[in-house]
Amino acid sequence: MVKNKLCAILNLTEDDKALKPLTNTRPIAGLPFVNRYRVIDFALSAICHAEISSVALFIAESGRSIYDHIRSGAAWDLDSPVSGGIFTFSQQNWKLRHHKENEHEDFYYNHRVFMARSKAEYVFVAGSKIIANIDIRAVLRQHINQGKDITVIYKPMEKEFLGTATPKTRAIIFDDAHQVQELREYSALTTEEKVSASLGMYVISVAKLNELIDRAVEEDVYMEVDELIQHYLLEGTVNAYEYTGYTANIDSIGRYYQANMDMLDRSKFTAVFHSSIPVLTKTKNGVPTYYGVESEVTQSVIGTGATIAGRVHHSLVSRKVKIENQAKVTDSIILQGVHIGEGAEVAYAIIDKDSIVAPGAKIIGTPDNIIVIEKNSYVEA
Repeated sequence: MVKNKLCAILNLTEDDKALKPLTNTRPIAGLPFVNRYRVIDFALSAICHAEISSVALFIAESGRSIYDHIRSGAAWDLDSPVSGGIFTFSQQNWKLRHHKENEHEDFYYNHRVFMARSKAEYVFVAGSKIIANIDIRAVLRQHINQGKDITVIYKPMEKEFLGTATPKTRAIIFDDAHQVQELREYSALTTEEKVSASLGMYVISVAKLNELIDRAVEEDVYMEVDELIQHYLLEGTVNAYEYTGYTANIDSIGRYYQANMDMLDRSKFTAVFHSSIPVLTKTKNGVPTYYGVESEVTQSVIGTGATIAGRVHHSLVSRKVKIENQAKVTDSIILQGVHIGEGAEVAYAIIDKDSIVAPGAKIIGTPDNIIVIEKNSYVEA
């Protein structure tokens, strides 16, 4: 594949209300995954594997946590001094609310300029809440071979995958010839147990996307470009690419918790992290974790630089976490820098960064009620 044949646009703009308080200071794309990764790493790794050299991130708010994670983009080979790179455009929500007041720059200006400067022929467009190992090169090959206007990536899934009803969670309905006939809203699904779930990912020519943007401006339609493509999808010719690998839809606390817990299943972990598309992330060097004499760790993933003196079972424990003597952690996600005091108990919980659980404190959730402790919290006994 020739460099610059493809560019990429990632929209870090999904509604994150169902993931608060985890998303109070970070977008869904910035959520930690299996201790050392972030949700955005999957899209960026797929882009790196496809040898895409120009990527635009359109971020809902300030994006500080994303900037801190991606830095120069070197981890994904996006720091070329010659051409391309990773470009960030923040405050998309503000721009969407005030686009009519801006006399000097239309809402789609940065999209147009980015694509023009990338000198690409095609663009991969996606959101940021789907965890999957997409082979973008294979999608592009099929797109070119089929000769359709737009290729949409989908996966046959249980209906529950679609989650809450949002503009980005639609089922694809095929006709008898397996041609895309309809995008059906979640609320309109009735008897189906399995659906062909759109992953909100598309390959489209730069020329066609510019055409859609021109039409949107004429018709006063303003939305992120992944939603824009879906809005006009059925008015052109559509190719559907079936993805068959592991997939998670990070649109709620429950789904975020389950996707992390899935990685404690060796077969699912292998499917995600030992596929033909390596999952890349920012490198952080750390000292080995210290395990105390009375510590006990089973069916868990432990990050570097931690101190484990208590018991950990079926949990994910991130870097620099301290779990003191006689403390018990089960079925939980413990994020970076958390300190769990002596004799404390944590079960079915997500404890965000740099929080302190006092000695003897109890945080006990259930599989149907995951307790979330906000970043920098102090939990008393």
